[in-house]
Amino acid sequence: MFSFDQLLDEASDHSSLVDVALDEDFRFDQKENIFLIDQGSVLAYGEKDPNTGIKATQTFKELDPIGFAEAIAGRQMRLSFRKLTDLKLRVFPAAEVKKQVNSANVFSQTIIKYSLSRIFDQKRSTNYFSFEDEFIAKNYDFMKRVRIARDDDIFRITERATKMFFIEKGAVGILSRTNKQIAELGLGECFGESAMLNDRKRRYTAVANKDTTLLLIDQPTVEKQMAMDTPLVRLVVLVLLKRLELMNRLRMVKDRG
Repeated sequence: MFSFDQLLDEASDHSSLVDVALDEDFRFDQKENIFLIDQGSVLAYGEKDPNTGIKATQTFKELDPIGFAEAIAGRQMRLSFRKLTDLKLRVFPAAEVKKQVNSANVFSQTIIKYSLSRIFDQKRSTNYFSFEDEFIAKNYDFMKRVRIARDDDIFRITERATKMFFIEKGAVGILSRTNKQIAELGLGECFGESAMLNDRKRRYTAVANKDTTLLLIDQPTVEKQMAMDTPLVRLVVLVLLKRLELMNRLRMVKDRG
């Protein structure tokens, strides 16, 4: 749907490249700058689990983000990073990114806000509804309401992703390749956006845990809404979805530990 490389090129006026040697002392938790890895890799690790004493780790590689979520949400960096190779980093000014996000249209803003809530593992609340009343009021005619019976599939892993969903009523389970439930979503939450925005097949299965009513939003509607925003804002949407996937992997490692 959107080309990451093309958006990087279109937003190039807002970034610069810097080389960082493996043995160089470099701080990733800069307030004024945030980063995309252009070349190389770093090891990211979270805080030690008080029960197991384990620090879950995840390797961040090319095009993985560092600092975007924290800068936009105004949060302190809680991940630590150790360089595994020499790096080439694409540097973005945090203030400009936040400024453009704050000026984005309601569709992109709510995708960003909801992604942040999941990145930081915040409990579900009305402050993190996937699509705010303003968007629904303006676009309800473009949304199709569908009812899914309990235990029925909404989509299966490896299916082509052409839709995203807003939960109007009920509950949805997100299942791994082994059919293990890794998340349950409820009223006001969205799902299916990551695969659609990144134009790839489904990586998970979604099933109704209760009789569920969904608002379906198709790809042309999403493209129309996001086209209203700057390339940098569209890039941020994809960047935060990449960060969410990395955090999900970190949490799965922690759970296995």
